[in-house]
Parts: sequence; C-alpha cells; structure tokens
Amino acid sequence: MIYFPNSKINYGLRILNRREDGYHNLKSAFIPIGWSDVLEVNINMKATPGSLIFSVKGIEVEGPSENNLVVKAHKLLSEDFDLPGLKAVLLKNIPTGAGLGGGSSDGSFMLKAITQLCDLNLTNEQLETYAAKLGSDCPFFIKNTPALVTGRGEILEELECKIQSKEILVIHPGIGVSTAEAFAQLKPNPTPLDYSQPSTITNDFQDPVCDKVPVVQDALDFLKDHGGEFTQMTGSGSAVYGLFEIGSVNGPELVSKAVSKGWKAYFGAFL
Repeated sequence: MIYFPNSKINYGLRILNRREDGYHNLKSAFIPIGWSDVLEVNINMKATPGSLIFSVKGIEVEGPSENNLVVKAHKLLSEDFDLPGLKAVLLKNIPTGAGLGGGSSDGSFMLKAITQLCDLNLTNEQLETYAAKLGSDCPFFIKNTPALVTGRGEILEELECKIQSKEILVIHPGIGVSTAEAFAQLKPNPTPLDYSQPSTITNDFQDPVCDKVPVVQDALDFLKDHGGEFTQMTGSGSAVYGLFEIGSVNGPELVSKAVSKGWKAYFGAFL
C-alpha cells in the first residue's frame, strides 16, 4: 500500500526552559501541509517473519538505514507483535534538516502502515505512545491535524487555526540547519506565546539562525517581497514560509522563481 507522509510548519515556536532530562519545554502550533514523501509498504511473504527490507529513493538521507525512523518504527512494533516480513520503499521529497518534520512523519506513517497492513488494531492514543518513543515531533503525525504542542513536543491539544484559510509558499534555501547547533545558540524565553495575539507569534530560533545562515534571511525577504502577509521560519530551520490570501498570487510562478535561485519550494493549501 502507498502512503503520503506529509510535512508540517511551526506557527510560532517558543523555547521555555531546559528540562532535567536534557530536552527543552516548548510551546508551538503544528499545522500539517501537503509537501509529502511517498512510503510504499507491503507484506513480503517470501521474507523471514519480523524482518524488514527497506530502501530510500529521491533526496539522499544521511546516516545508516538503522537510524531512519521508518526502520525504528518497524523495530518498535516488531518487539511487541509477531509481524510478517515487510518491504518498505521511501521516496524522499521533503528536504531534510529543514524544520518540516519529514523524518518524524515518515516514522509515524510507518507505524500507521504496519497497524493497517497487519491488523494490529492499535488506537490513535496507542500509536501516539509508540510515536513518542521515536521522537518529539512524531506523535503529532498520528492524528495529523492542527495542534497546540507543549512539553518536549509530545503533548498535543486540538487547535482551531485561522491560517488554514490561506495558501502557503514554503522555501528550503538549499542548506540544512543542525537542531543541536540551533539550540546551542538559543537562550530560553519563559514568556509563553499568546495565540490570541497574532503579533506575538514568533519563532525563537529565527534571529540566531538568520545571523549564522544569511540565506535563510534571503528566503524570508523573498517571501515578503512577493506579498507574503505573514512570514516565518519553521522549527529550528532552515525552511521558511509565507502566507497568502487564496488566489492572490501565481503560486507556480513563485515556485519557479524560488527554484531558479537554487532553492526547493512548495506552494499549496493547508491540509
């Protein structure tokens, strides 16, 4: 079966403080968007039960395959359930090191795929528990609906978000940002974001990342220059996005202009 693990944007991101476990408490809104990978998962009757044959196409993913969250998701469920042999192929479209949550989405969709293919009958709440073991952003992609996110990213509350009535242009300016390095430059801010006051919806990572990686600021300026009514970096970077009234701009033309600069870009409606 074929699945489409989608990405997300952070609408605001506040790092409140560092926790004793080494993680940080944060507050953000995660909104799903249509920029997606493609994940094909099938039962392989000829393979050893519990095994996984996994391959990646498209954008290169650094590191050994055992570190991929698709593989880790399979391992988590194989420890608790008797699974048949499986084969998974991931077509990677979402840029890595971008703050778009592509890897987290891949892992969570693999959990959902195995649950469906192997009739595990896991609830969303059970899947979120498994997803939290994969990474902080992963539980969000189980329900995959707008959410107010707190804790280290695993505490989710439903969120009605007006920005979903907009169109979005996302730009990845051709360079990744290390999350660890981004955190190293950041000073926690205990003042929480107030989502009732749009003017306060900022990303704590944006200024320090732009200072160190000027092309991120270039991409933000591009969005503003072409009419983005709200622009912001997502996650710890390096992708940025702009919001536009539906029908107010020629999306394919803006994507073409962004691509001509050596960037990757996505234009569309929110999911």
